[in-house]
Amino acid sequence: MTDQHHCTSANQPAAELDTLTRACVHVDAAARKLETAARGDAFSPLLVPAGQLALIRGGIDPTIRAAADPNDHLEFIAHVDHALSLLDSVPASAGPPDLLVWTLRLHDLRDELQAAWVQQP
Repeated sequence: MTDQHHCTSANQPAAELDTLTRACVHVDAAARKLETAARGDAFSPLLVPAGQLALIRGGIDPTIRAAADPNDHLEFIAHVDHALSLLDSVPASAGPPDLLVWTLRLHDLRDELQAAWVQQP
């Protein structure tokens, strides 16, 4: 079995992608935004949620990655919100068996990120 990586943009027309793929792209785009904001600092606290987002995306579908998109002006939290909206619309039978677990983890992480963002000076 070969490892196929599907790179798609969060700005790609919705008709071309299924809902789970679009959700994974948004989760991966959020992780990349945080990694970029860390500016190469291996000790940046931003890498912790970036890693958690990558884990969630990989749990849903490890083959989906977001392509770098210079026209992507969404903040990381907006990508998470889009992913949650998409995941909440997917019937449990249409995704992997543990989709609900990953969706709930993303909801929890979003709440943690929002709380941390509000506490920033």
